[in-house]
Amino acid sequence: MGKYDKNKYNNQNSIKNNIKFLVKFFIYCIVLFLILEPLGVKLINLVAYQSYLILNLFTDASYNGCYIYLNNLKIEVIGVCTGLWLISIYLALVLALSRNIKEVVIGLPLLALVYFGNILRIVLVGALGMLFVNKVHTIHDIVGYTTVPIMTVMASMIYMKILDKMRENNGNSNS
Repeated sequence: MGKYDKNKYNNQNSIKNNIKFLVKFFIYCIVLFLILEPLGVKLINLVAYQSYLILNLFTDASYNGCYIYLNNLKIEVIGVCTGLWLISIYLALVLALSRNIKEVVIGLPLLALVYFGNILRIVLVGALGMLFVNKVHTIHDIVGYTTVPIMTVMASMIYMKILDKMRENNGNSNS
């Protein structure tokens, strides 16, 4: 096989591996979300309470179930506010990229970054919403569509960097 044939084979192999990774990733996303979704109902009050605790550090706030009451604003924490979709996406990435259980375990602590990114989102919506009550829906959308995805991407990038270092070290130790 000539050089051109090897490159063509490698490119086709790479495309197949990428497709396999994407299929595995999407299946993991759906399965993980379906597994985690029942936790969503229980997480609503927890997420609301944790957000309330942080908001209460900066302003007068009260809490009742899934509601956070601020001076002139009432925030309702609902199922999608738990961030389970992004948690599922991050976990799916970890599972799809990991070669062994050690690599999975290394990625789990970074879930905290995704989870607390969601808490930060609610806190920012509350804090900015008090300042701009008439624009609270716009603030919700802007903060919501930036904060948690950014934190999820950060967690993913950190995980991939850790994986690279681990695999590099394993490669060096095997030499």
